[in-house]
Amino acid sequence: METTTITLQELEEKDACSDGRELFEKYYPEGKADYWDVIKRCIALKEFWNINWILRKLNFTLPDLVLDELPEEPVFVYPGKVIIKGDVKITGKVLTKGGLHVSGKLIVCGYAYIWGNTKADEINVNDGWIYGRAYGETINVSDEGRIYDGAYGETINVSDDGHIYDGAYGETINVSDEGRIYGGAYGHIINVSDKGRIYHGANGQTINVSDEGRIIC
Repeated sequence: METTTITLQELEEKDACSDGRELFEKYYPEGKADYWDVIKRCIALKEFWNINWILRKLNFTLPDLVLDELPEEPVFVYPGKVIIKGDVKITGKVLTKGGLHVSGKLIVCGYAYIWGNTKADEINVNDGWIYGRAYGETINVSDEGRIYDGAYGETINVSDDGHIYDGAYGETINVSDEGRIYGGAYGHIINVSDKGRIYHGANGQTINVSDEGRIIC
């Protein structure tokens, strides 16, 4: 049964970390609180990992939210899937339970953070981070951008100290300019150049390595 009340007992039953439980007890000594009040408290305290845990673990989900554009808020939280009908640029923090789906181009920059799986026609991660999987026809990661749970697309480009963790899976994968892929690369054509690195191997029909590029098993 879904609920809008969070209790200390529920946190204990779902194995919340000790720091999270202590924080809850500090602000809610009666042992229970409204779901959205806890979310707002965590935002104020910048406890974003605790918000992510609440979204993933607690039994509260709202219907899909369909928007023409993402609200201009420093922190946007929604316990369900968020669908954006058009291009979107994210410079703040976005936390969802059902993932962020963009019907167009997604730009993640300005040290923005997205918690949750992310899907768009084109994904550009420039000095921002995605904590989750990324799905797109074209995925570009650069300028200290990070994707943590793997990238899945037709064309994947990693450059300028961009990093993908947990593997890259695509038709064409290009790694250059000190870009990094950890967890292996799996595609039809894989190009590694200009001090680009792929760790844990590469599997492809055509693999080209040049200009100090490396594939490290």
